[in-house]
Amino acid sequence: MRLTMRRYLLPLLLLGLLASCSQRVYSTREIVPQALTRHRLVAILPFDVQLARIRLQDIAAAPDPEKQQEQRRLVAYQLQQELLKQLAERQAKHPYSVQFQNVAETNSRLERAGITYDNLNDHSMAELQAALGVDAILSGETSLFQPLPNGLAVALLVLTDTGGLAPSEVLTNVTIHDCQSGELVWKFDHQLIGDLSPSPATLARVLVRNSARTFPYRP
Repeated sequence: MRLTMRRYLLPLLLLGLLASCSQRVYSTREIVPQALTRHRLVAILPFDVQLARIRLQDIAAAPDPEKQQEQRRLVAYQLQQELLKQLAERQAKHPYSVQFQNVAETNSRLERAGITYDNLNDHSMAELQAALGVDAILSGETSLFQPLPNGLAVALLVLTDTGGLAPSEVLTNVTIHDCQSGELVWKFDHQLIGDLSPSPATLARVLVRNSARTFPYRP
């Protein structure tokens, strides 16, 4: 009887999980607002991405570091492109006081300076400014923790009577640095809990929408 009940409970729990709303927590602050008024051209860097997924194959064997790094790099550049796209769409309706450097130009300039995704964090703000020729740099870090695929997590919970399993969690912070002083001048922290792994396009859209009221460079 107990196994029969579980058989019926599983689809219901899966449906409830898919229908449930994600929890979003975010905060933002201008740290050096006067510096923001001097900016005219802003470059967007590839994101620093950490992917902490636990999958079935990871349980049986250690993950391939090269494959993980390639996946991080792919998401990093997708987030860079999608963030520019979302900012450009908003700028078309609500013009900013700055222009955003095209990411193809940004990445081309970085490549010519010998700056890659793997060594990006080793370079100073002065070196990045010299390579990019901008007034400010917008960068981001995002970390995804997904204990198990959601369907498997629910099945494991029902069939093994285990305690609660941690939901998926995406932690992201977006920052703007002033190139002249190297100072951090704006910061936005965002936490997303319970969502299925969001695509870079979805995450960029959420970040721009939730930071819109406090994002600098508004007229």
